[in-house]
Amino acid sequence: MSKIKDAFEYLKNNEPKRIKIIIAIGLIGVILIGMSDMFSSDGSKNSSTAQVTEVNTNYTDELEGKLCDIISSIDGAGKCKVMITLENSSESVYATDGEKKTDTDSTSSKDEYVIYDSENGESPVLIKEYYPKVQGVSVVCSGGDNVLVKEKIINTVTALFNISANRVSVSKIKE
Repeated sequence: MSKIKDAFEYLKNNEPKRIKIIIAIGLIGVILIGMSDMFSSDGSKNSSTAQVTEVNTNYTDELEGKLCDIISSIDGAGKCKVMITLENSSESVYATDGEKKTDTDSTSSKDEYVIYDSENGESPVLIKEYYPKVQGVSVVCSGGDNVLVKEKIINTVTALFNISANRVSVSKIKE
């Protein structure tokens, strides 16, 4: 900090006024550039990422609740807790209008989303929406130490989510 003060004192006593003004403007510019990160407009990117994360969290919570109800109804399973992990996030497929031009030497194509007017402004036409695939399931239940109950739970989970048995873990709940 003392070096900065010494530099300002040197400029104050030894340099012409024009150079002082140029240096002051440069310092203000550097400060403004440094502060620009705080006021950047990346809020829309963060907002869409947060929205996708919220949708995936709601989807996972809903799956876990339904699976917990099903497993609890299996004879001998008792009270249970379930955790589901997903492979990826949801994916949306939108309608596009394509134009393809072919010349003797080259081919070019141009795709644009089909847009319609909605209550909230213009929106693309959604054709399909793929929900995330289940990667693994962990079940902790009262009957988790019983081999027959464990097998019933694994069979139920593998049938529901079309995953292999090695992606399902069943354990006894700590009581």
